[in-house]
Amino acid sequence: MAAKHILACIDFSEHSKRALGEVVDLAKANQSKVTLIHVSDPRAFTPPQAVLEPRSQTDEEAATEQLAKVRDAHLPDLDVELAVVEDHAPARAICDYAENHGVDLIVVGSHGRGGMEHWLIGSVAERVVRHAAANVYVIRQ
Repeated sequence: MAAKHILACIDFSEHSKRALGEVVDLAKANQSKVTLIHVSDPRAFTPPQAVLEPRSQTDEEAATEQLAKVRDAHLPDLDVELAVVEDHAPARAICDYAENHGVDLIVVGSHGRGGMEHWLIGSVAERVVRHAAANVYVIRQ
């Protein structure tokens, strides 16, 4: 299958950054459009001192800046769009974005958690595989 639009998911972990090597190979081989997506949780815990400190930029601006750094470091030869989505359910946000933007391949890294840790934390990659309309390529680390 030749993917025309690849959605590369990143949570800024080393696992997700290593998966970008596969994205480069796939995109070059298929001349694919690439979108680098990060899902931020708007309800994530904010320490009390953060509320008192002046913020110079929004969370979306900060995430977009981080995405640009990742793009420049890991996908330098590709034309990459950046997307930051706020949602407390990352898998749902990824699947919705893919469906609404004509994505035909989602690439997501897996932390390879098992046992109790997987049961407690769950797996975004697993949920994306179960619910995405597009093909999903999970890169296990």
